Amino acid sequence: MSILHQKIALVTGASRGIGASIAIELARAGAAVALNYHHSQDKAEAVRGQIELAGGRAIIVRADVSKPVEIEAMFAQVEAELGGVDILVNNAAIETRVPALDFSEEEYDRILNTNLKGAFFAATRALRGMKSKGWGRVINISSVHEIKPTGFCTPYSMSKGGMFMMTRELALEFGPFGITVNSIAPGAIRTDMNCEFLSDPEYEARLIANTPARMIGEPGDVARAALFLASPGARFITGTTLFVDGGLSL
Repeated sequence: MSILHQKIALVTGASRGIGASIAIELARAGAAVALNYHHSQDKAEAVRGQIELAGGRAIIVRADVSKPVEIEAMFAQVEAELGGVDILVNNAAIETRVPALDFSEEEYDRILNTNLKGAFFAATRALRGMKSKGWGRVINISSVHEIKPTGFCTPYSMSKGGMFMMTRELALEFGPFGITVNSIAPGAIRTDMNCEFLSDPEYEARLIANTPARMIGEPGDVARAALFLASPGARFITGTTLFVDGGLSL
Protein backbone atom coordinates (compact mmCIF):
# COMPACT_ATOMS: atom_id res chain seq x y z
CA MET A 1 0.00 0.00 0.00
CA SER A 2 1.25 3.51 -0.83
CA ILE A 3 2.62 5.39 2.19
CA LEU A 4 0.13 8.26 1.80
CA HIS A 5 -2.91 6.13 0.96
CA GLN A 6 -6.18 7.89 1.93
CA LYS A 7 -4.35 11.12 2.82
CA ILE A 8 -5.49 14.47 1.43
CA ALA A 9 -2.79 16.99 0.54
CA LEU A 10 -3.08 20.67 -0.36
CA VAL A 11 -0.11 22.31 -2.07
CA THR A 12 -0.17 26.07 -2.56
CA GLY A 13 1.52 27.52 -5.62
CA ALA A 14 1.33 24.10 -7.28
CA SER A 15 1.06 25.11 -10.93
CA ARG A 16 4.81 25.07 -11.60
CA GLY A 17 8.31 24.55 -10.23
CA ILE A 18 8.78 23.21 -6.74
CA GLY A 19 5.06 23.20 -5.93
CA ALA A 20 4.16 21.15 -9.01
CA SER A 21 6.95 18.69 -8.32
CA ILE A 22 5.85 18.24 -4.69
CA ALA A 23 2.23 17.71 -5.73
CA ILE A 24 3.22 15.04 -8.25
CA GLU A 25 5.45 13.31 -5.70
CA LEU A 26 2.72 13.23 -3.03
CA ALA A 27 0.21 11.91 -5.56
CA ARG A 28 2.64 9.21 -6.63
CA ALA A 29 2.81 8.16 -2.97
CA GLY A 30 -0.97 7.74 -2.85
CA ALA A 31 -2.32 11.09 -1.65
CA ALA A 32 -5.23 12.86 -3.28
CA VAL A 33 -3.89 16.32 -4.03
CA ALA A 34 -5.47 19.76 -4.27
CA LEU A 35 -3.42 22.01 -6.54
CA ASN A 36 -3.68 25.67 -5.61
CA TYR A 37 -2.92 28.31 -8.22
CA HIS A 38 -3.46 32.05 -8.48
CA HIS A 39 -2.94 33.08 -12.12
CA SER A 40 -1.81 30.03 -14.13
CA GLN A 41 -4.89 27.85 -14.52
CA ASP A 42 -3.57 26.22 -17.69
CA LYS A 43 -0.39 25.15 -15.92
CA ALA A 44 -2.37 23.83 -12.93
CA GLU A 45 -4.55 21.86 -15.35
CA ALA A 46 -1.41 20.39 -16.90
CA VAL A 47 -0.14 19.24 -13.49
CA ARG A 48 -3.54 17.70 -12.72
CA GLY A 49 -3.44 15.92 -16.07
CA GLN A 50 -0.01 14.52 -15.32
CA ILE A 51 -1.19 13.20 -11.94
CA GLU A 52 -4.34 11.66 -13.38
CA LEU A 53 -2.44 10.08 -16.27
CA ALA A 54 -0.33 8.27 -13.68
CA GLY A 55 -3.46 7.01 -11.93
CA GLY A 56 -3.62 9.61 -9.15
CA ARG A 57 -6.39 11.93 -8.04
CA ALA A 58 -6.13 15.72 -8.11
CA ILE A 59 -8.27 18.83 -8.22
CA ILE A 60 -7.34 22.43 -8.90
CA VAL A 61 -8.45 25.35 -6.75
CA ARG A 62 -7.84 29.03 -7.36
CA ALA A 63 -6.96 31.32 -4.45
CA ASP A 64 -4.77 34.30 -3.69
CA VAL A 65 -3.19 33.10 -0.46
CA SER A 66 -2.35 36.66 0.60
CA LYS A 67 -6.08 37.05 1.36
CA PRO A 68 -7.47 35.04 4.31
CA VAL A 69 -10.99 35.13 2.86
CA GLU A 70 -9.73 33.31 -0.24
CA ILE A 71 -7.81 30.83 1.92
CA GLU A 72 -11.08 30.00 3.69
CA ALA A 73 -12.86 29.50 0.36
CA MET A 74 -10.00 27.31 -0.87
CA PHE A 75 -10.25 25.01 2.14
CA ALA A 76 -14.02 24.85 1.82
CA GLN A 77 -13.68 23.69 -1.79
CA VAL A 78 -11.03 21.10 -0.94
CA GLU A 79 -13.10 19.73 1.93
CA ALA A 80 -16.19 19.51 -0.27
CA GLU A 81 -14.41 17.74 -3.13
CA LEU A 82 -11.77 15.63 -1.38
CA GLY A 83 -12.19 15.82 2.40
CA GLY A 84 -10.25 17.36 5.27
CA VAL A 85 -6.63 18.31 4.63
CA ASP A 86 -4.10 15.95 6.21
CA ILE A 87 -0.98 17.43 4.61
CA LEU A 88 -0.50 21.12 3.89
CA VAL A 89 2.46 22.32 1.85
CA ASN A 90 2.87 26.10 2.08
CA ASN A 91 4.79 26.68 -1.13
CA ALA A 92 3.30 29.83 -2.70
CA ALA A 93 5.82 32.67 -2.64
CA ILE A 94 6.98 35.69 -4.60
CA GLU A 95 10.30 37.49 -4.84
CA THR A 96 11.23 40.85 -6.35
CA ARG A 97 14.89 41.71 -6.87
CA VAL A 98 14.91 45.37 -5.89
CA PRO A 99 17.36 47.34 -3.70
CA ALA A 100 15.99 48.06 -0.23
CA LEU A 101 15.81 51.82 -0.84
CA ASP A 102 13.63 51.29 -3.91
CA PHE A 103 10.96 49.11 -2.31
CA SER A 104 7.46 50.54 -2.31
CA GLU A 105 5.05 49.85 0.53
CA GLU A 106 2.79 48.07 -1.95
CA GLU A 107 5.51 45.65 -3.07
CA TYR A 108 6.65 45.09 0.52
CA ASP A 109 3.09 44.16 1.51
CA ARG A 110 2.68 41.93 -1.53
CA ILE A 111 5.72 39.84 -0.58
CA LEU A 112 5.07 39.62 3.16
CA ASN A 113 1.35 38.97 2.72
CA THR A 114 1.92 36.14 0.26
CA ASN A 115 4.99 34.51 1.73
CA LEU A 116 4.30 34.80 5.45
CA LYS A 117 0.78 35.97 6.22
CA GLY A 118 -0.67 33.54 3.70
CA ALA A 119 1.39 30.65 5.05
CA PHE A 120 0.28 31.41 8.61
CA PHE A 121 -3.43 31.59 7.85
CA ALA A 122 -3.32 28.51 5.61
CA ALA A 123 -1.53 26.63 8.38
CA THR A 124 -3.93 27.67 11.12
CA ARG A 125 -6.91 26.79 8.92
CA ALA A 126 -5.47 23.32 8.25
CA LEU A 127 -4.45 22.79 11.87
CA ARG A 128 -8.04 23.00 13.10
CA GLY A 129 -8.98 19.85 11.24
CA MET A 130 -5.67 18.12 11.91
CA LYS A 131 -6.08 18.69 15.63
CA SER A 132 -9.52 17.09 15.67
CA LYS A 133 -8.17 14.05 13.76
CA GLY A 134 -5.05 13.72 15.87
CA TRP A 135 -2.75 13.61 12.82
CA GLY A 136 -1.33 16.11 10.39
CA ARG A 137 1.65 17.42 8.50
CA VAL A 138 2.42 21.08 7.79
CA ILE A 139 5.41 21.57 5.50
CA ASN A 140 6.54 25.13 4.88
CA ILE A 141 8.73 25.78 1.86
CA SER A 142 11.15 28.35 3.20
CA SER A 143 14.53 29.21 1.67
CA VAL A 144 18.21 29.20 2.43
CA HIS A 145 17.55 32.91 2.86
CA GLU A 146 15.83 32.33 6.19
CA ILE A 147 19.39 32.47 7.56
CA LYS A 148 21.47 33.76 4.63
CA PRO A 149 20.90 37.30 3.30
CA THR A 150 19.99 37.53 -0.37
CA GLY A 151 21.73 40.79 -1.14
CA PHE A 152 18.85 41.59 -3.51
CA CYS A 153 15.47 41.27 -1.74
CA THR A 154 15.30 42.24 1.93
CA PRO A 155 11.53 41.63 2.33
CA TYR A 156 11.89 38.12 0.86
CA SER A 157 14.52 37.19 3.46
CA MET A 158 12.37 38.79 6.16
CA SER A 159 9.41 36.65 5.13
CA LYS A 160 11.48 33.47 5.25
CA GLY A 161 13.04 34.43 8.58
CA GLY A 162 9.51 34.85 9.91
CA MET A 163 8.58 31.43 8.54
CA PHE A 164 11.45 29.94 10.56
CA MET A 165 9.89 31.08 13.84
CA MET A 166 6.35 30.34 12.66
CA THR A 167 7.40 26.74 12.05
CA ARG A 168 8.89 26.42 15.52
CA GLU A 169 5.97 28.08 17.28
CA LEU A 170 3.35 25.92 15.57
CA ALA A 171 5.39 22.76 16.11
CA LEU A 172 5.55 23.52 19.83
CA GLU A 173 1.83 24.23 20.11
CA PHE A 174 0.50 21.37 18.01
CA GLY A 175 3.03 18.60 18.67
CA PRO A 176 0.87 17.10 21.45
CA PHE A 177 -1.91 16.47 18.90
CA GLY A 178 0.01 14.16 16.58
CA ILE A 179 0.91 16.97 14.18
CA THR A 180 4.38 17.79 12.85
CA VAL A 181 5.32 21.21 11.47
CA ASN A 182 8.56 21.52 9.54
CA SER A 183 10.23 23.67 6.90
CA ILE A 184 12.30 22.89 3.86
CA ALA A 185 14.88 25.49 2.87
CA PRO A 186 15.89 25.11 -0.77
CA GLY A 187 19.06 26.64 -2.09
CA ALA A 188 19.65 27.33 -5.78
CA ILE A 189 16.95 25.34 -7.60
CA ARG A 190 16.33 25.35 -11.34
CA THR A 191 12.78 26.75 -11.35
CA ASP A 192 10.77 29.20 -13.43
CA MET A 193 11.39 31.84 -10.74
CA ASN A 194 15.15 31.45 -11.17
CA CYS A 195 15.37 30.70 -14.90
CA GLU A 196 16.03 34.31 -15.93
CA PHE A 197 19.03 34.59 -13.63
CA LEU A 198 20.33 31.07 -14.28
CA SER A 199 20.32 31.82 -18.00
CA ASP A 200 23.32 34.08 -17.31
CA PRO A 201 26.34 31.70 -17.47
CA GLU A 202 28.44 33.89 -15.18
CA TYR A 203 25.71 34.07 -12.52
CA GLU A 204 25.17 30.31 -12.68
CA ALA A 205 28.91 29.66 -12.44
CA ARG A 206 29.17 31.84 -9.32
CA LEU A 207 26.26 30.00 -7.69
CA ILE A 208 27.80 26.63 -8.44
CA ALA A 209 31.17 27.78 -7.12
CA ASN A 210 29.52 28.91 -3.87
CA THR A 211 27.64 25.63 -3.43
CA PRO A 212 29.75 22.85 -1.88
CA ALA A 213 27.88 20.18 -3.88
CA ARG A 214 28.94 22.08 -7.05
CA MET A 215 25.57 21.88 -8.76
CA ILE A 216 22.18 23.57 -9.13
CA GLY A 217 19.34 21.64 -7.55
CA GLU A 218 16.18 20.45 -9.30
CA PRO A 219 12.56 20.71 -8.05
CA GLY A 220 12.56 16.95 -7.53
CA ASP A 221 15.24 17.31 -4.85
CA VAL A 222 12.83 19.41 -2.79
CA ALA A 223 9.84 17.20 -3.62
CA ARG A 224 11.53 14.09 -2.27
CA ALA A 225 12.33 15.91 0.97
CA ALA A 226 8.67 16.97 1.25
CA LEU A 227 7.52 13.39 0.72
CA PHE A 228 9.80 12.24 3.53
CA LEU A 229 8.47 14.88 5.94
CA ALA A 230 4.89 13.92 5.01
CA SER A 231 5.55 10.22 5.54
CA PRO A 232 5.15 8.10 8.69
CA GLY A 233 8.94 7.82 8.75
CA ALA A 234 9.20 11.48 9.81
CA ARG A 235 6.80 11.19 12.75
CA PHE A 236 9.49 12.19 15.30
CA ILE A 237 10.72 15.22 13.34
CA THR A 238 9.07 18.54 14.09
CA GLY A 239 9.98 22.20 14.44
CA THR A 240 13.02 21.89 12.23
CA THR A 241 14.26 23.20 8.90
CA LEU A 242 15.63 20.70 6.40
CA PHE A 243 18.12 22.47 4.14
CA VAL A 244 18.01 21.15 0.58
CA ASP A 245 20.71 23.46 -0.68
CA GLY A 246 23.83 21.51 -1.59
CA GLY A 247 25.55 23.20 1.35
CA LEU A 248 24.94 26.78 0.15
CA SER A 249 23.97 27.83 3.68
CA LEU A 250 27.32 26.76 5.14
